[in-house]
Amino acid sequence: MIVSEEKIDNLIQKIHEYYKDKDADTLATVDFPNEMKYKSNEWLIYIFYSCLLDYGMRSQNYHNNMINTYHIYPQIFNPNYVIANFNTNKEELLSIMKNNIHPRYPNVAVDKWLNLSIELSKYDNLLDKIKEFNNFNELNLFVRNINGYGQKTGGLLLRLIYESCVCNFNDKLSYIPLDRHDIEISYLNNIVNSQKLNRKQIEELSSLYIESGNKIGIDANLVDKYLWNIGNDFCNKKNCINCPLYDDCKTKID
Repeated sequence: MIVSEEKIDNLIQKIHEYYKDKDADTLATVDFPNEMKYKSNEWLIYIFYSCLLDYGMRSQNYHNNMINTYHIYPQIFNPNYVIANFNTNKEELLSIMKNNIHPRYPNVAVDKWLNLSIELSKYDNLLDKIKEFNNFNELNLFVRNINGYGQKTGGLLLRLIYESCVCNFNDKLSYIPLDRHDIEISYLNNIVNSQKLNRKQIEELSSLYIESGNKIGIDANLVDKYLWNIGNDFCNKKNCINCPLYDDCKTKID
């Protein structure tokens, strides 16, 4: 992997110029039920479930499905209820999820949901548990030790918790989760010379994005939001001509 820090700096500068006048709270948002109080224990449990299956494909539709499912079947977002009623009856939970959430991989999704429920049921109050952590690394390890979260889904969850300020520490976000779409953007903008990066290379690229943001006073969570929005606003819609990265990108679709 060959990394051009100059081109990273150029990319970050361009997307910052494009998004800087927009409300950061409206970028790369993850919706939750309106009746749910933000930063409450109920909200926290909900986003643990919500992020679990968010693979970034048609993300808005996915979260709309999650909210609608919560309104019809709120019990499946209760870890203790899930264990008591579905641990030996996966077919019923599978049916609810397939017909309402519409996950990409239903059977895998059910197993992840059950596993997460087992993990979350260990805590009488998840919010109180999160508040015990002394630094971001402890929070990161907590999420990573729950089997089921990948780099992107776990990273999204960490960013949402970080941005909510429910934690009792002031650490900066130490990395951003780069998925294949972020790597493709990096490749198309000549930052890396391959789209096939191993875990170590992805972590290195993530660190360089953060360093580039720091140079112009942008925190890692905002860099993450910028990249997500570029993919969602332009790449996914084949809207290359209006993309702020158009001049430097290898793909130019008129």
